[in-house]
Amino acid sequence: MMRANAAALALILMTLLMFGQAALSFVLDGSSTSYAQFRKWNAALNGSLEFEFKTEQGNGLLLYTDDGGTYDFFEVKLVESALRLRYNLGGGAQIVTVGHDLGDGHWHKVQISRSNENTTLTVDGVSAVSTSRGKEFEFGKLSGNSDVYVGGMPGWYNSKLTLLALPSVIFEPRFNGFIRNLVYTDAESSVPRRQEMKSHDAKVNK
Repeated sequence: MMRANAAALALILMTLLMFGQAALSFVLDGSSTSYAQFRKWNAALNGSLEFEFKTEQGNGLLLYTDDGGTYDFFEVKLVESALRLRYNLGGGAQIVTVGHDLGDGHWHKVQISRSNENTTLTVDGVSAVSTSRGKEFEFGKLSGNSDVYVGGMPGWYNSKLTLLALPSVIFEPRFNGFIRNLVYTDAESSVPRRQEMKSHDAKVNK
């Protein structure tokens, strides 16, 4: 009986811990230096990436990563309260837009999933698919790819634009709001996992 009670207590504690971690978020104030930096995304040919955000602003850079300055990139941003994914896998830039009124102060879930030439953007369960041109659909080479940046870009990129596949990203308005549950496969894990910040100019909240 005592063993059963102990097991039940352990399960409750584990559940509370999981929900506590899920609730962890960080806030970006949209200032000229605010950003958060995470491990490289191992996008492969069938990778996925997801996160949640909450803001009262209709415009702002949510996420960016690229191949180190050649061709390939993924840029996620709010444009007039809609979510826009712009990306390139070597065959030319593609744009897919989903959602509306996303600057409403409520949490919204974003998912990007890859399947060879097809990339799907999903916001709150509503999806749109874009098909890349070309013959090769790898996202750069993991060893040379950039980290994942959320909310804005580090200031040092201003003097090293050649390291960006999409240099205009540094001019995008920075995101002002909350982010949580950034999940994807990185170089150290074979399965998607919740990512922890490497460096940042952001405030962590519970």
